[in-house]
Order: sequence, then C-alpha cells, then structure tokens
Amino acid sequence: MKIQYYKEPALKEDHVDVHFREETEKIGIIRDFFSSFEGIMGKKENVLYKLHPGSIYYLEVVDRKLFAYQEKEVYQLECSMRYFLDSFEGNGFVQIGKSMTVNLYKVNQVKADLNMRLKLLMDNGEILILNRTYKKSFLNALAHIQEVCYEDY
Repeated sequence: MKIQYYKEPALKEDHVDVHFREETEKIGIIRDFFSSFEGIMGKKENVLYKLHPGSIYYLEVVDRKLFAYQEKEVYQLECSMRYFLDSFEGNGFVQIGKSMTVNLYKVNQVKADLNMRLKLLMDNGEILILNRTYKKSFLNALAHIQEVCYEDY
C-alpha cells in the first residue's frame, strides 16, 4: 500500500482521499479509523464535549450510567453500551465484562490472572480485569487486529 502526504497551506479544509482497487480488510480498518473522528458527545460537570472514540481507553456502566474513560478524564455518555458497541465496534472496542468495554488499541500488556481471567495493562497505567466469560471473544478480536496489521509481512 502506497501512502503519500501533501502539505497544502491554501486548502480551506483538510481532507483525505483513499483510492483502492477492491474493498479489503485493510481498507475496512482505514474506513473505521476515519469514521472514529465522527465523535460522540460526553458530559463532564454539566458541560457537553465531543469525544473521539479513538481517545477512549475503556467504557464502564456504573449505576445504569455509561462512563467513558480517557487518559486522565472521565465523561458520562448519554447512550447505552450496546449502542456504543454497535456504532464503534469496528474501531477496536470489545466487551471484557458485563459492564465494561475496552479499546484494544489502548491495551499495552495482557497478563494471566487467577481463575483463568486476564489482567489488561492500559497505556495510561490502569489495570482492568477481563472476565473469563469474555476471554475468547477478546482474544479473537486481538488476534484479528494482529493478523491485519501483519498480513503484508
């Protein structure tokens, strides 16, 4: 895949064009990546902010409310976990517990834990526990991302 970058100061709006012969898995990932810039609204201290899904490390449902955790900030989302997953699952989000979803691209390490669970060390230093019920789907999603990243090698 050939990638070219052009700096054009006269442009009124930045844009990206993707040219392809056929719709491959890589093209799908590129499409999902750019769709992640669409954003979702999150609330913090009664102020609404536009969040980019790629900046979210994980989501958690607490007292029937959905919270999005970024590197250092936490926002409440006005949607359900199911809606978020349906909208952004192609962006690397996978459920790791009944009330928790993680962004695979923000996981730094995966370590074995007690009772066949896994510990996920996030890029921001937080540790999440992957429930063993979700272990297979998590490992499949992780393997799928790795296969696509390395298919040219």
